[in-house]
Amino acid sequence: MTKVVSPHLLDDVRSADSTAGRIAALRTLKNDIIGHNQKKQAWTELGVLPLLSDVLFSRRGVARKADFHSHSPKQHTTEEDEMCFQAITIIGSLALGGPAYTAPILAGETIPSLLSVLSSPSCPRSLALAVLRTLNTIADQLALVYQNVDNQTQPMGALLFTRKYISTFRGILQQPGDSPGAQPCIELVADLISKTCSGEQQKSLLAECGILDVLGLRLAAFVVAGGFVLPGAENSCTNSGALGHIPDPAPADAKLTPILRAIAVIIEQSAARAEHLLTCPALVTVFPRSFYDLYLGEAKKGPWRSPYPSGYGFTKRNVLNPIDSLLPSVQPMQNNGSSNFPPLGSQPQYDKRGQFFGPQPPCTDSPAPEEPESVLVSWLLYVARADRGYVRLMAARILATLFRHHLLKKSRVPMLGFLLVPLLVRMLDSAHHSEDYSTFNSYALRVKEEAPAVLASLVMDSRELQKFAVDSGAIKKLTQMLKESFAPTSEAGTPMWSTTKRPATVLVQSTDSDTSLGPPGFTRQALSKIKYREAILKALAALSLVNDDYRKAICDTGVVQHIIDSMKPWNPETTVLGNKTCITELEGNTTPVILAACAAARSLTRSVSVLRTSLIDAGIAAPICDLVKSSNIEIQIAATSVMCNLALDFSPMKEALLEANMVPLLCENSHSPNANLRIESLWSLKHISYNVPNKMKKDILEALGIEWIKQVLSHDPNDPVNARRRQDDIASELPSSLIEMGTSNSFGEQVDILNPVIPSGLEPESPMMDFDGHIPDSSIASKPAVDTHSAENVRKRRLALNGDLDQTKKLRQDDTLAQEELFDLLRNIMCGPGAPDMIDYLLQKFGQTDFLDILASKLRPRPLPTANASIASFKDKLTTSQQKSILHPTEIIRAVTYVLIHIAAGVSRHRHLLVFHQDLLKLTMALLSHSNWQIRANCVWIVINLTLDDDKTDKTSRVERAMRLKSLGVMERLSSLEIDSESDVRERTKTALDWMKALLGQ
Repeated sequence: MTKVVSPHLLDDVRSADSTAGRIAALRTLKNDIIGHNQKKQAWTELGVLPLLSDVLFSRRGVARKADFHSHSPKQHTTEEDEMCFQAITIIGSLALGGPAYTAPILAGETIPSLLSVLSSPSCPRSLALAVLRTLNTIADQLALVYQNVDNQTQPMGALLFTRKYISTFRGILQQPGDSPGAQPCIELVADLISKTCSGEQQKSLLAECGILDVLGLRLAAFVVAGGFVLPGAENSCTNSGALGHIPDPAPADAKLTPILRAIAVIIEQSAARAEHLLTCPALVTVFPRSFYDLYLGEAKKGPWRSPYPSGYGFTKRNVLNPIDSLLPSVQPMQNNGSSNFPPLGSQPQYDKRGQFFGPQPPCTDSPAPEEPESVLVSWLLYVARADRGYVRLMAARILATLFRHHLLKKSRVPMLGFLLVPLLVRMLDSAHHSEDYSTFNSYALRVKEEAPAVLASLVMDSRELQKFAVDSGAIKKLTQMLKESFAPTSEAGTPMWSTTKRPATVLVQSTDSDTSLGPPGFTRQALSKIKYREAILKALAALSLVNDDYRKAICDTGVVQHIIDSMKPWNPETTVLGNKTCITELEGNTTPVILAACAAARSLTRSVSVLRTSLIDAGIAAPICDLVKSSNIEIQIAATSVMCNLALDFSPMKEALLEANMVPLLCENSHSPNANLRIESLWSLKHISYNVPNKMKKDILEALGIEWIKQVLSHDPNDPVNARRRQDDIASELPSSLIEMGTSNSFGEQVDILNPVIPSGLEPESPMMDFDGHIPDSSIASKPAVDTHSAENVRKRRLALNGDLDQTKKLRQDDTLAQEELFDLLRNIMCGPGAPDMIDYLLQKFGQTDFLDILASKLRPRPLPTANASIASFKDKLTTSQQKSILHPTEIIRAVTYVLIHIAAGVSRHRHLLVFHQDLLKLTMALLSHSNWQIRANCVWIVINLTLDDDKTDKTSRVERAMRLKSLGVMERLSSLEIDSESDVRERTKTALDWMKALLGQ
């Protein structure tokens, strides 16, 4: 039954003739709301939230500088502050009513009004504390909303993290930690960042606006408090990039966990932000790159005062820094040490597509010479071992991010394997038994939800760490945990005061009214179960990424069906919510769980034996086909990546994909503006096209469109001249408003055309070298700056530039990978018994000249503009001998040489076309000295196929081709390859020389 409320209370608040009267009315309203869930809905529908927002906006700030530490936590300086405190308390109480109340809170001006109070110049600490607690409560409830869980979004982040309010959060974080009541505010801001910062733009903005540096300062305070400041650091305080003084130590009541968690959230998915953290002035101050060697007398001043024998310093103990000496000693790892139609997919290629789940971070190249490692790495390892619970997990999470971005020395791998991986695996046990769902801030619950994902992040890119994890029993524990995640929960949802039963479709409905409740969300236990399952699947995907034995071990535990069950989407149309306010059990899975399940399936399908046994028995093809047809593009991408492996020729499920008529859909998705879906679809078509009838091959080409294929293959994504010209053409044709919004690249993908193309002065200057988009640090640092004397300005400029380069590089890599997949598709189309007919078909459809010219263009070195030459006129200013050139990416050249191998393996007329094209053969033979051994081997293979004795009537043409090859200096080039470092190249060279000498009569 509906509880009676008194609407006149709202009038009392609205029309009070004094601030004291308004405070009294607000207190009465607060007492009527707190603890009465049934009344909260009634008051919300009567419009209490807009009224409370008006109350907060009406606060008049005193004209003085903001001072968050001028008052004690319990003190209100004015009646207006007390009035606002009552309003904030009511908002917090409403938010505690459940996720349904977040919709009206977001729909109105509630969040902006809270932020206006927090950012006002005269906001006392007591009011700031109340606002931050309320914002955290709202964030906790938003995390339970179905759409936010399904989309992995946090809508509050867009409201909080703007330039208008970031300075307020920065001011709170950098206030003196020892002032009364400062620590709760600092921790709440850090928690708020962790809970609501979910987008790349928000994370980048926080880093650019100094939040990451302030968090680094707070982290350094814990270093100082623990006595871990490196000896001699006080003498380096005034060095460039340092803080200028040793930071104050963190007070005894300070908590490290919120700081670590906020840092982990911001630096994830970005090497630039991770490096920005390591160069934070406060951390550079306490962990200078140069420090004094310690002897026993000095060592007693720090935590490393034992167990050193007299007279031995750190440099004599084979450690990188003093903190390393506190870690157990770890021994370094010991290094252990064809056909004319090469089957496609025989090379390991999983690394080309990046990560198997989650947002894909920009690819980062490990520099050849290792950069000096920050001492922060050693300190985080020490914290992970010395502490426990969530502190340990967050330290490990940051270490995993730094490791994946190549910011740890390679020699750290054994230390991570022996000291950190077993701890994370052990945490799976403690997480397994955690059942505390009483609070959002339960660290035990967070460990349960996040420990498997941190383990996955750490081991994903390292075979060695995967072995450490498996040897520690990770597979057995994770598979058991996955099975138990499907056990029914005993939790009962809170009954609604209304007896009306509602369909679950209300969960995907939204409201834009601040007087109407939104859809109900998950209970905390249900949300934990979702995150738990997702993290476990990520860990299984990471462990089975490379090793076939690990894949078999996972399948032997009987979890394949559970992985497939994790791919089943939840359908709100077939679910009845009943009279419960929250979802206690989801009959299906959210999008993040499905993506993680696809990642696990993708790893498992890399095994031939698993494909032919466990996966076919479980019937994986049908659910994957259904997911490829999903309306959710992220699910489409993940499912298509699994289909790439199901479509391999040795897969027993390839026929099932053809029977399901997936080819037309894959061809359609190959034109998608989304780069990932486009590439995965082309990848699947490449595998499907191998060893199928010519009719299906022709159908694939027709469905893709010959003109579209020509356009994609002709495009040069790595040419700065074309990129700048395209940008100028677009800028001249579009209104400025549209230019600011962005436009489409050659695939129709929306890109921000104002993101800078790499300037000519930043291009690598190595002639005839492979271009991989890597910009040396020295090139970035040499770019003229407004203020080259400020180390801080250099850091900020580098952070911004790296972000722009990451975007530009990602676009180039996407275009390059799409071209590679198309060339590989053509390669497979030229395979098989009907290959000559398909070569003729391609030459006819493309046009013989156009097709061969496209191939030649990918082998021809491109001129490289110099730093001081304008793009429009640099060719006129430089002679040919002065111009430097650069090759296309190795992946493209390798793919083109495979196409040439198959053309050369055709009939005599196809070989004649290659030999007597004006440039193609000359360009190909020049690659016999390429740095990549596969390209050298392919070029030798082309020579073999051009001189192959497979047609007794073709002797005259064979001799003619051999003479042509000799005129290009092929004999000399082949002779130099007889001592090649690769045995494959040497063996093929021997065969090629034998054929050539036989034809030339030598």
